[in-house]
Formats: sequence, C-alpha cells, structure tokens
Amino acid sequence: MYRLSLALLTLCFSCLIAHGQSMMRTHRVTAEVSDEATADQVVATRALLLLKRLDDEVIVYKSLGDFAEGQTLARVSLDDFKIHLQEARAEVESISPLLTDRQLAGELRNAMASFRDGAFWWERIDQPRVINVSSMTPEKNPTSSEIFLLANAPYTVAIHWRQAHKYWQKAVRRFAGLSQS
Repeated sequence: MYRLSLALLTLCFSCLIAHGQSMMRTHRVTAEVSDEATADQVVATRALLLLKRLDDEVIVYKSLGDFAEGQTLARVSLDDFKIHLQEARAEVESISPLLTDRQLAGELRNAMASFRDGAFWWERIDQPRVINVSSMTPEKNPTSSEIFLLANAPYTVAIHWRQAHKYWQKAVRRFAGLSQS
C-alpha cells in the first residue's frame, strides 16, 4: 500500500516537472535529463497519465457476476473514449522506443492494446440513440455465429478493460521501481 502511494505521488510529481518544462514534448527533453532512470520517468509520465484517464473512463468488473449486475461498460460515450484512445495510442507509440526499461514499455503497449481491443468490440455493439436515416441499410438476417458474437461482445469488452487495468497497474509498479532506483 505504501509503495503504491509512493508511486502515485512520484507520478504526480513527475507530471508537474514535465508540465513545467514549457510546451516541449516529454520525449524531447532527453538532453536536459542526466540519468536513464530519470529520462524514463519523464518520458513515461504522460503515457501513464493518458492510460490512467482511459482506465478511469471504463468500468472494471472483478467477476462475471459483477458484470451481470452492472452491464455498463464505461462512464463516457464511445466517441469520447475513441478520442482519448487515439491520444493515448499516439503517445504510447511515440515513447515506447525511447524507454530504456523494456519491461515498462511492454506493459504500456499491452495496456494500450487491451484498451484498443475493448474499443473494437464496444464499437461492434454500440447502438447510438440518434439514427441517421440516410445511413440506414436494408436489414439482413444475421448468422448464428454473428448472433453469438454480438451476445457475448459486452463481456468481451469487460474482459479487455480488466486486462488493460492489470497492465496499467503493472506499469505503475514498474514506474515506482524506477523512482526508487
């Protein structure tokens, strides 16, 4: 518990440092950073914060029973989530090659992939409340496999959210380990 609190405190402090460096992107400040651990901290901070925002926007269920009770996938709309997902994806893809800690880079990429996969399945089952008449197409009869996939897609999304949450937590713990080095 103490280590997690320390990690979050370090994460916030690193964020303030990164923000204080004017409008420079975090991956461009390597000349100003003296050692590798600090460089990884500065570079990884923004990606961790963007992934945290995604993690806060989705609902992570601990079990199938919890999901059956809730049936809600996120706290935001799919469109808002996709915008934040693109922002996080661009950041993670740009900083991953710059990290010297390959394990941290892997955890960040895994969390990003899980959020992306969850969004893919969420998009398949999303039914907007407003329907554009010009975009309507004649109904086709879905196959039994399509019916099965659509029926299980919400739980598939919830599984991806849970995996993304686990990878994000591993990245935070790894980040905290860098702080203590």
